[in-house]
Amino acid sequence: MEPLALLDGLEIKLRQLNAAADRQRADYERVVAENQQLKQALDRQTGIVNSLKDKLERSQTSAVAENGPKDAPQRATAAITQQQRETIEFCLREVDRCLDWLQRN
Repeated sequence: MEPLALLDGLEIKLRQLNAAADRQRADYERVVAENQQLKQALDRQTGIVNSLKDKLERSQTSAVAENGPKDAPQRATAAITQQQRETIEFCLREVDRCLDWLQRN
């Protein structure tokens, strides 16, 4: 094979490698940006979960202090508590989903 043909083949391969490296760099930058956005969303969700947990604890504490042994208000408080618990569980599932996604990527 002629040296000029070898050089041409090498040049083509180098250009292909350079293009592949550019694509990899672009993919990496895209993934890093997406990762950053997901971390911010995770931080927001974690803040919401913590806030809801604090609110739930305060409402349970105040409901027990205010209502004492009365049965009817406790049932209403239990319904509210159940709704808050479901909201917290939903947020925790969302946070877990985000964490799983972050770990996979």
